[in-house]
Amino acid sequence: MQNHRRDPLSLTGASNFRSLGGLPGADGRSIRPFALMRADRLSGLSEADWHALGRAGLATICDLRSEEERGEHPNSPPAQLGVVELCFDIRNDLRADPALARLLQSNPTARGAELVMVEIYSRLPRYMGSTLATIAERLMDGGAPLLVHCSAGKDRTGFVIGMLLHALGVPEPLIREDYLVSRSWPGAETHRASLEARLGSFIAPCELDGAVSAVLDVREEYYNSAMVALQAQYGTVERYLETAAGLGPERVERLRERLLG
Repeated sequence: MQNHRRDPLSLTGASNFRSLGGLPGADGRSIRPFALMRADRLSGLSEADWHALGRAGLATICDLRSEEERGEHPNSPPAQLGVVELCFDIRNDLRADPALARLLQSNPTARGAELVMVEIYSRLPRYMGSTLATIAERLMDGGAPLLVHCSAGKDRTGFVIGMLLHALGVPEPLIREDYLVSRSWPGAETHRASLEARLGSFIAPCELDGAVSAVLDVREEYYNSAMVALQAQYGTVERYLETAAGLGPERVERLRERLLG
């Protein structure tokens, strides 16, 4: 993201990691260093990675993955860091929700995969309200620095981070810009083989590469579908945050006091 100072922290074991520290928020303030971070799965973090997060003050990990995903790739933060882990079991993906798999089976093409991703995103406002409420409560209770992650760090994580950035008063173009940073996520290729094996059982070889790319990609079309669904039910992001996540004006200001400086 251009023209905004970013916290200088990288992890060798998480390829879609970044801190949102330095992004401009409400009233001329900026997100405090390392207060809010995002990532893909953390199972590959090295001892040095965990130490780097410890030096950044990591207090909370918010894991949006399903129980099955956590079992396959568990987080293992060193006990001495004293990190609180919040697990949410969000099952809005192809592996966890058989209805989504059936939707793709009914149109086993690259375009069918795109439409499944649009459906996944259109569900996110409905799935994430209580999750956002819990994360915001943790932040207001001193739970920052806080890291949100899922398996790829782009879809579930992308929506949750986007809504938190809205609450902090980050301009919409910068929220979208941060979302699209994951388009260059190098770890996508590590997920490709398993997706090809799973989808190749019912998608023709001529469509398989395009279908897998659609699932792994980050696209404006996907983000827009979440926002259209949100606006259809709530009208505005502010109304969504207040109604679904309990973030009315007073609590939004509390959140800003905690995370902005």
